[in-house]
Amino acid sequence: MVFQQGVELPQGQRLHDRVNANISKSSGHLEDQSLDVDRNFGLVSLVAFSTTLIASWESIARAPTSGAQYHWVSQLAPARYAVAFSWAAGWISIFARVTVSASAAFVASEMVQGLIILNAEDYEPLRWHATLIYWMILLVAVLVNILGTTIFPHIETAAFFFHICFFFVLLVPLVYLSPRSTARFVFTDFENSSGWKSDGVSWCLGLLTSAWSFVGIDGTSHMSEEVKNSAVVVPRSMVVGMVISGAFTMAFSVAMLFGIGDIMLALTSPTKFPIIQIFLAATGSKGATTAMTCTLISTLVFSTFGLLACASRLAWAFARDKGLPFSNYFARVSKHYMIPVRAIILVTVIACLLGLVNIGSAIAFHALTSLALVAHYTSYLLPITLLVLRRFGKTEIPWGPWTLGRWGLPINLFAMAYSFLLIVFMVLPQYQPVSVANMNYASPIFGVAMLVSIILWFVYGKKAYWGPVREVIENLHIKQ
Repeated sequence: MVFQQGVELPQGQRLHDRVNANISKSSGHLEDQSLDVDRNFGLVSLVAFSTTLIASWESIARAPTSGAQYHWVSQLAPARYAVAFSWAAGWISIFARVTVSASAAFVASEMVQGLIILNAEDYEPLRWHATLIYWMILLVAVLVNILGTTIFPHIETAAFFFHICFFFVLLVPLVYLSPRSTARFVFTDFENSSGWKSDGVSWCLGLLTSAWSFVGIDGTSHMSEEVKNSAVVVPRSMVVGMVISGAFTMAFSVAMLFGIGDIMLALTSPTKFPIIQIFLAATGSKGATTAMTCTLISTLVFSTFGLLACASRLAWAFARDKGLPFSNYFARVSKHYMIPVRAIILVTVIACLLGLVNIGSAIAFHALTSLALVAHYTSYLLPITLLVLRRFGKTEIPWGPWTLGRWGLPINLFAMAYSFLLIVFMVLPQYQPVSVANMNYASPIFGVAMLVSIILWFVYGKKAYWGPVREVIENLHIKQ
């Protein structure tokens, strides 16, 4: 492998030297154990992966790498700011991925606790109980990610088919057994119980619930380096997964609203989950309610498998590019499993430590995990905004094999406006008056996270981080 002569790298001469230092003089091959993993995923398994997880797909087609957002930012930003912007995008993505992995596992643990409350009337729920269940789910997830690496795509495919089957298992009782709401209630009624005087503000705050459903959409892109023909397969799988999950979610939401019954009874359920009360009202059976809720728990657990995989691949890619402290250690790929085992363990340990926070204070834990939503949409907004600016600029964009064609710019502009709207309302308190319990801590937590990344930039990153190596390897003409 050699560099094409005359190519100027946005990261500068240091990255040029770093990649050349890893090229074998005898074989001409890049000999860096941190750079290659097995490619196990195909289209079907990746569609399944996208669906169970539920940006810019054109960027993926152009640069399908595990770094995803921070990699695209590096490519799209002005050369003068490419490295600094990429660093910021990388840390925002890391914070987002770790916290969303923790969120999915913790919701599953709290739902398990809700079922115990439903079936054992003398049970007293304690925070450390939920934390133990949470740790158990993370343990299963890390074992599946490491020991089940060869069958992981098949696990995600099986989860996809279970996801479809569970949809009908839940839909039928809601449609045929639940107390029936009117169509007017479902499609036209609007209730503002947030305390905000403006119905418009209340409605926008309500968007945040649906926004949670899409925070994992970038997950598939972080698995790009383990996908065959990733420039085409990854964006295509994301579109197919979005269509399938979107259709199912819409149908289930309508069915749930028709069968919601007494809203206040659902909202004040001792299980802390209105959906459990809705199932109970529909079936009148604790056993049936438990079985139906277990389908949701299993979906969350399967999602945790995928979320942990995505977070670990992002951490591995960022470490490979010298974006993390102790990068040389965490960037290594296991010779036995051919996956970044150290990065998987790193993400799992951080998620487990977050569980300790819940033992001390549930409010503090949910404050930390609230970072997931605002960080994710910020990481989406950055590359899309830069892509739009490039569209209006004079520099030609070297598109990949998958593009949005003439619809690209309108879709990008809508994505920018939607993401910006969500981010604005993500940092507002959802209820008035504001108290310690209902305060929205996303803004201060996000501010602290960004402060940490800025400090690390001046302490470590400014000297060590030179930008994505994979950009050089695949897009700046290193050739065999």
